[in-house]
Amino acid sequence: MTSITPEDQNGKIRGLLGFISILFLILILRLFYLQITTFADYARESEENRIAQKRIKAPRGLIYARDGEVLARNRAFYTIALERSTRQEYDQATAALQEAIGNIEITSKYSRRHRSLRLIRDVDFRTVSIVEERLKADWPRLDIEIEAQRSYPHGATAAHLLGYMGILQDEKLKKEGGKTYVAGDFIGKTGLEKVFEDSLRGRDGVRFIEVGADGRQRREFPERERPADPGGDLHLTIDLAVQQAAEDALPDSLAGSVVALDPRTGAVLALASKPNFDPNIFVSFQAQEKRQRVLQSQTTLLNRAIQGRYPPGSTLKMISAIAALEEGITDTLSTFEACAGSLQVGDRFFHCLERDGHGELNLIEAMEVSCNIYFHNLAHFLGIDNWQAYADKFGFGQPTGIAMEPEETAGLLPSRAYYQEREGWTLGHLMNLVIGQGAMLVTPIQMARYTAAIGNGGYLVTPYLCGSPAPPHRIEGVSDATLEIVKKSMHRVIHGEKGTGRRVRIEGIEIAGKSGTAQGPRHDDDAWFVAFAPFDVPTIAVVVVVEGGGGGGSVAGPIARQVLQAFFTSEKERRRPSTRRSAAASHPADAWTLR
Repeated sequence: MTSITPEDQNGKIRGLLGFISILFLILILRLFYLQITTFADYARESEENRIAQKRIKAPRGLIYARDGEVLARNRAFYTIALERSTRQEYDQATAALQEAIGNIEITSKYSRRHRSLRLIRDVDFRTVSIVEERLKADWPRLDIEIEAQRSYPHGATAAHLLGYMGILQDEKLKKEGGKTYVAGDFIGKTGLEKVFEDSLRGRDGVRFIEVGADGRQRREFPERERPADPGGDLHLTIDLAVQQAAEDALPDSLAGSVVALDPRTGAVLALASKPNFDPNIFVSFQAQEKRQRVLQSQTTLLNRAIQGRYPPGSTLKMISAIAALEEGITDTLSTFEACAGSLQVGDRFFHCLERDGHGELNLIEAMEVSCNIYFHNLAHFLGIDNWQAYADKFGFGQPTGIAMEPEETAGLLPSRAYYQEREGWTLGHLMNLVIGQGAMLVTPIQMARYTAAIGNGGYLVTPYLCGSPAPPHRIEGVSDATLEIVKKSMHRVIHGEKGTGRRVRIEGIEIAGKSGTAQGPRHDDDAWFVAFAPFDVPTIAVVVVVEGGGGGGSVAGPIARQVLQAFFTSEKERRRPSTRRSAAASHPADAWTLR
């Protein structure tokens, strides 16, 4: 048997170490070759080819009326863009464009911050052909992008409700919820376009392209592409027929607003404001002059339905009646001193619309003819604190909760403290408040909510435009019996022989309403009308205000009638079996959903 000596073992170890050393030497030489010898080749290849990311723009969600009519959609258009370039390339490319196309305006200044500069937007196919056939050979970084422009097929209809979009400038770039905005993007500025910007916008995708140093595309990597997620659609509660009737009925020569609600849920059926505007001009690249006129106007962009603040006039008399009935001050039979056309309180005289007086009246008769003196007499017994408490119960002096942008105003519900902090409290202040004058200021949306609460039996609803309705709030301290009396008095306003709302009558429909003529601080009297119908189980409450319109019954009343007529005609059409309805419209709670 052969034995292994220590010398033999050491020799094998030395041989193994030598072999390993040779392998390391080969590896080091290979790394040296790769890093040093071929560095220039790899650097040149990296310079010549790179991977570029191109954004896939997510289509913006559409906006629908409740029966499926499109209120806001998207229109495709071409844009000439310049991919990442030097300042010299930018100057040369834009000069070549202007020479080839003619007198054009370059919309993007040079910037190293952006991968792509949108040079000319919304170009015709002739311009696209010039770029593709004559310019791209010399300027491969020029690109044709397909963008989407918001389009409002019904023009100015529902403009304040939908809002408008504008171009995002460099200083306002943002990234929210994974949604990246770049300069030149359109973004919601007002209305529902702004309120639901995040859901309407969607999430952009990205595709990867290998681009040579000359700007030419080498190949794409579809396996790495991330598709865009389309924006969510909005399905509104708006009835387009009612909305259009409201817009058409409001006179173009005067400012005003119409709001219509479903008293059962708070669903907004119409929300109109005049003067209005065409939101298409804010997304058009050729309407700068029109756009500037609207932006510079002090009144056009004001959404009077939620931001207009007005004295409500006699349309507020139902609050005084409810307070007096609940406090035991009056009933359906009680009368006060006969109306002689005026009432003296201290050294002041308060006048009635009927200069010769209405004579002796009970509550229902006083509401029918809108006798101011009857309600002035109530004020003696009612007191400011009681009156203010009942007005508060019906939501005055506080937002209604409607989701809109700009946000709604709260109006003004004056209290004893309000007057004491100013000129001091007197009974004369309450004399004005009980007939909707004085410091009291309301918004049309507040008046619609208040009218709906009377019609639906004492429930305050939250106005909403999409999604599910909020649970209604039962008004405490107002009995069904009181509301029935007030509703009966409003019915007499329309259907009574002397009713101030006789012009609102519609054959076959029982309507309850109230006219109002409010003294405006800066112009002629504002015309008001509020109504709900059908009388027994109301499905619509409508409010009309016309600034400087004059008589509520003669000016605002006929507008309310047109809106009511459109609503009931629309409802009749919806009930027909042959009427086509969208899937969203078949559900009572319309909500935005992804495509």
